[in-house]
Amino acid sequence: MDRAFKVFAVLLGFVGFSFAQELKACYRAYLFFMPVAETCITYKQQNNNLKVESFVRTINVGKAVKRVYNRGDAEIELPDLSPRRFVYYQEEGEFKRYQEYIFGGGKIKTTEIKYVKLSEQIEKKEEKEYNYRGYVDPYTASLILYRDSARVNKGTVKMFYDDKEYLLPYGVVGREKIDTPAGSFIARKIEVHPNIETKGLLKPRGTWYLWIDEETNLPVRMELKFAIGSASARLERVDGDKNLLRSVLSAKR
Repeated sequence: MDRAFKVFAVLLGFVGFSFAQELKACYRAYLFFMPVAETCITYKQQNNNLKVESFVRTINVGKAVKRVYNRGDAEIELPDLSPRRFVYYQEEGEFKRYQEYIFGGGKIKTTEIKYVKLSEQIEKKEEKEYNYRGYVDPYTASLILYRDSARVNKGTVKMFYDDKEYLLPYGVVGREKIDTPAGSFIARKIEVHPNIETKGLLKPRGTWYLWIDEETNLPVRMELKFAIGSASARLERVDGDKNLLRSVLSAKR
């Protein structure tokens, strides 16, 4: 019996360890106080590898106006935040495509598949290769923004997307207390200029504002503009290790 108890305790320890290495943050986007979209981002750390997964989908009246269901994931090497793989699948209105980027050996190998409307019929498939010059995928770029904005008030983030390299300027414009359904946070307010030309309905426009919690480095509020309109998103729920991002982004390189 004593041996069985010890084995059970060890198993519980493994479960606790696994749980401590995962963080899930869920948000809702609002238009005139009505929820129109929801998104969840999950971060999973295993040794020197970080996997990020997310989805965004329209709900309620947002779904009736423009149906959006996007999902993706990325694999990132720690502690340098070096991209390894990026996958993104889009369904926006009648636009549907799949993208994959593989980083390695000083190259970025990309695959893009476009479909006939929302069917499974492939309209076009392209495979390309680019020299890697420090421009990272969108998931990695977001983490670099969270990390660097805690260190310097102004800067740029290098991002590769849709066959192009972008320099995304940002600036910390203040600190505010933000109240959300997930709690109250003291957050730094970041102004970002997403000068990105991409495909689909969710084309960034104008100036974006993000509020990043000073303690956890987790986004708690976002004011975003797209070609189809604007949305205000706020943190609704946090599960798992709330300090995971702080640990990952403060690790010595």
